[in-house]
Amino acid sequence: MSSKNSKNRVGWWFLWVGLAIILLVAADMVAENLKPSVKLLSKVTVDGNIQPGEYTHHFFDKKSKYNLYWRIIGNKIYFGMHSPKKGWVAVGLGAKKAMQGADIYIAYVKGGKTYLSEEYGNTPFSHVPLKSLGAKPVVEKYAGKVCSKGTFIEFERPLKVNSKYAKSIQKKKMTVIFAFANAADFTTYHGAGERGTTHINFFATQKAKKTSGLKMWVEDVKSYQIAFLIWGVLFLMVAFIAFVTGWIEGDVSKPVHIRKDNVEAKPFFILVVLGVVDIVLIFGFVVSLFSNTTPSTRGFLAALVFAVLAAMVALYRHYFIDEEVVMHDMDDQLPW
Repeated sequence: MSSKNSKNRVGWWFLWVGLAIILLVAADMVAENLKPSVKLLSKVTVDGNIQPGEYTHHFFDKKSKYNLYWRIIGNKIYFGMHSPKKGWVAVGLGAKKAMQGADIYIAYVKGGKTYLSEEYGNTPFSHVPLKSLGAKPVVEKYAGKVCSKGTFIEFERPLKVNSKYAKSIQKKKMTVIFAFANAADFTTYHGAGERGTTHINFFATQKAKKTSGLKMWVEDVKSYQIAFLIWGVLFLMVAFIAFVTGWIEGDVSKPVHIRKDNVEAKPFFILVVLGVVDIVLIFGFVVSLFSNTTPSTRGFLAALVFAVLAAMVALYRHYFIDEEVVMHDMDDQLPW
């Protein structure tokens, strides 16, 4: 068995390395979240390149990775669409049931040329070009590009239109449908997970919602940061084990038998208090399983239950268990 000093020496090394890793990751996360805000551009250039600051609003669907950008200038609205695939991408406005009644804009890029079709949802499961209905298109300008990041489409149209099939953009929430595929045409059906529905007020004064506080840090954390955080926590855990082990075993320089018959009342009282606290925590955890609580709340309660239990075991081991301590010829200076 190694001595207390050697255990503490190893424990301090693990502690400082763990803290250094976590502080470096924290500094990296702070630097990312303190990046200066993007300056709003004076206008939208419909060229297929969605630039930072070009649009005032942004909708992102986490499941499909579809992006919709928009900006209102005067009596016109500008849209930008982005899909992770290299085929057609579409948005539909004002749908009543599935696709029925929707004002649909579907576009793709092929051979360096952008193709856009304005369509109308004639049934819940189909749509037809406005030209086939004898209606005039409302899009005034459009452009797109395809690159390694997927398909980008931009188009411009009036806010108000006098058409039976195209929708005017009003100051209220509209049903918005979106979809995309990996085929550069107007006919290929989208795959599973390549479509969705949401509700947007395009006149909303606030920009796309941006999380803050702890939720922001959790949502923005990168995979490499998670890996380093795990290593940092592991180093801290080893340091904790080293310190607790040294405290329980004490400073021993030669073989000795330690009897713990005459223990003061204070440790016993602390154990009783911790036992009561643990029972209350266990009861709270059981109640949380059958009530409307979040997974994080239940996980926190479970962690507290085991933390208090571990503290009780350490205290009982330190104050009430007799020890037979034997020295080893070789000291590997590890906390176990």
